[in-house]
Amino acid sequence: MERFREGAVSFLAENKQTRGSEAFFNPDREFDRNLNVLLIKAIGRSGLDGLDLMSASGVRGLRLAVETEGFKTMALNDLNTYSVLKKNVESNSDLIKSEVSVSSFNAAETYKFGKVFDYIDIDPFGSPVTYALYAMNSIKLGGILALTATDTAALYGRAAKACALKYRSVSCKTSYYNELGLRILLKRIDEIAGIYKKSIEPMIFDVRRHYIRTYIKIGRIKSSTEIDTIYQCPECPNRSMQEEFMCSNCGAEMNRLGPLWTGRLFDRDLVLKMYELSSGLKEKEYLSALKEEEDMISYYTTTEIAKYLKQPEKKNGLLGSKTVLNPKGFRTKMAFKELVGLYSKL
Repeated sequence: MERFREGAVSFLAENKQTRGSEAFFNPDREFDRNLNVLLIKAIGRSGLDGLDLMSASGVRGLRLAVETEGFKTMALNDLNTYSVLKKNVESNSDLIKSEVSVSSFNAAETYKFGKVFDYIDIDPFGSPVTYALYAMNSIKLGGILALTATDTAALYGRAAKACALKYRSVSCKTSYYNELGLRILLKRIDEIAGIYKKSIEPMIFDVRRHYIRTYIKIGRIKSSTEIDTIYQCPECPNRSMQEEFMCSNCGAEMNRLGPLWTGRLFDRDLVLKMYELSSGLKEKEYLSALKEEEDMISYYTTTEIAKYLKQPEKKNGLLGSKTVLNPKGFRTKMAFKELVGLYSKL
């Protein structure tokens, strides 16, 4: 065990995940936790009851309890790290601004807390779906559900059977694999919310190579859902949100992907508030780019277009609006044939 410092808190943890590790801490997720703190500050609410369901070292929940004014209570829970959590709460007791409790329940047993929460964080190793199924009953209307998925092979199209089993969707390898994965995750959480007569409103996301992180506001069930499919050509970059069984560009049989979430992926006004509150360079850069992100489904990359046309790669800013999901990605309303024509002229 080592002592680490992140944000305003110090804590005991191990930064290697092994069978014998007591409390795993991933320093590469600091950016994600910085965004988490900014989100709570930006929503401007106080008196919240929070639950960090899989706390490990407790760094996330502790930072929320120390660095924000939002929480009345924060429950840190982990089946395996109870003693470490107790020590880490104790070492930060002078800084904590809310009532922090520690427990060691199974993460699927949220009913044992005997209360409902305004904020629940689910950050497992693998898929969050099973835990979300139980936690959805323990979150208030208007509450925030924060989710991490690390089973990116299933969501990114590299493990089709796992995607079908866990998320009840079809995925495949595409240039926009990370957006596809995020939308499939949101679709599955929306289905789970529907079981409890609730709905979801995505607030912000952070998608990296090894994880998908999304924050969702829970609302009342809606009369219509934002769920659909996308048609992707396996032979060329063409894709369509309209029913298209044969590719209009090359004639190949299209793959039908999804179902997936077709609504917005973030709240632009919230992102703007987070940007105004941010001071870190990385956070400012990300939020600045995200608030300019257009609400369109899927993006192309200059790499895939250049490869298809066997031409040199050109700047994506000349073809559409850039996306935070890929440094070479861009969004466009142009049909694929129109895009190819423009690219060839540049």
